[in-house]
Amino acid sequence: MNNINRRKYVLSFKSFTYFCIFLFLIIFSFLLYFNKNNLIETSKYIIQSYSENFQYQFTKFDISGLEKIELKFIEDKLQNYLGSSIFLLPLDQINDSIKESNWVKEIHLNTNYKDTLFIRIQEYKPIGIYFFNEKYFFFDENGKIIDQIYITDFTHQSLLIFKGNSSNLKANSLINFLKNNDFEKKYQIESLEFINKRRWDINLYSDVKLMLSEEDPNTSIQNFIMIQNKLSETDINNIKTYDLRNLKKTILININD
Repeated sequence: MNNINRRKYVLSFKSFTYFCIFLFLIIFSFLLYFNKNNLIETSKYIIQSYSENFQYQFTKFDISGLEKIELKFIEDKLQNYLGSSIFLLPLDQINDSIKESNWVKEIHLNTNYKDTLFIRIQEYKPIGIYFFNEKYFFFDENGKIIDQIYITDFTHQSLLIFKGNSSNLKANSLINFLKNNDFEKKYQIESLEFINKRRWDINLYSDVKLMLSEEDPNTSIQNFIMIQNKLSETDINNIKTYDLRNLKKTILININD
């Protein structure tokens, strides 16, 4: 009988102990939950104080990769963080704020854990200017619209202007054809127009139009160059349209026709 009572007592004591531990964990969890903001702020204060005392503060930044993005844009994004502990820099927040620029393709941030933030930016590379809805836009090799460009900024632009729906999506291959034939070195291009989402017209500054083949625009370009080399200057000056859609026969339309 005594053994049974002793066993019951041991079991009751264990159960009570587990209950107390469980209760303590619940109370501690509640306290931690409702006071987590205070704990976080206290921790930040301690880290910031340590950083100030031992000079682990964000005071410098090293930026590379800027071409279209202005340095001041980045500086303005970092201004509020200067003097902060290098350990408390909100890199994700800084990353998101810099990505507000349409030119940012990729960005990498890291610190030297002392005083410097390193910012490595890869910008989108424009290959042309897309004219759409009476506005002009930079676009990249994949046809992605990057940012708007205004006519007042055209002075120093050497990029070709593309017109017609979806011309930005098909431009890269045509640009390569032009480069392979040294076309831009020989002729001044006013614009390139994608006709009915099928084929290209090249408009030169001399008010001359080249109507290229849908199947093989590269051969059309080569045919035009070959014809130009055979014509006299007088003949060239009288031609306003080169219909190069038929690769076996080019139709020349004179100014007076």
